[in-house]
Amino acid sequence: MGEPRGSRAHGQFKDFITLNLVLIGQKESGKSAAGNAILGTMGFDQVGVKTRKSMRREGVVKGRCIVVVDTPGWDWFNTIGSSASPSAVKEEMISGMTLCHPGAHALLLVVPLSFSFTARDHHVVEEHVNLFGPQAWRHTLVLFTVMDIKRLRDSTLQDEVEVNTELQKLVEKCGGWYHALHGRPRNGEDQVSR
Repeated sequence: MGEPRGSRAHGQFKDFITLNLVLIGQKESGKSAAGNAILGTMGFDQVGVKTRKSMRREGVVKGRCIVVVDTPGWDWFNTIGSSASPSAVKEEMISGMTLCHPGAHALLLVVPLSFSFTARDHHVVEEHVNLFGPQAWRHTLVLFTVMDIKRLRDSTLQDEVEVNTELQKLVEKCGGWYHALHGRPRNGEDQVSR
């Protein structure tokens, strides 16, 4: 499968004055927390609060303007008492693209490393990424959220990906681009700019 391409992917965006990123993923995958980590602020909702509308936040990271759009997770509509339909969630995800002019430079597909990624999950991810058009996969990076650093203590992120065939296929479909954000970074660790 080769090396993670996250560091090489970063260089591709140096020509943009503002970098527009759209977070997509299943409910409770850590999209809002990832957005907060990227921007270095608590601009998005806290843990346990579901994102029901696409939200835009921006900040300056290492001297560069970054726009992050957080979209609703595609499973929150299954929550008891929710009135949102699957089509409403899809519409809201697509409308999130209008919050970053002239469009997104990258889709960050947030996948928690803490759950088993199955063929069904892969199919659902494909269905949602395909909403953004046939070229969307060329601009998608898998952003793994790791809530417990101990999980990777005896292995690397690459090891975790290689033991799951469906994750391998997903990363390959994204051109090999992937990165991990830890829920509890080590002493002042910079997880974003590398």
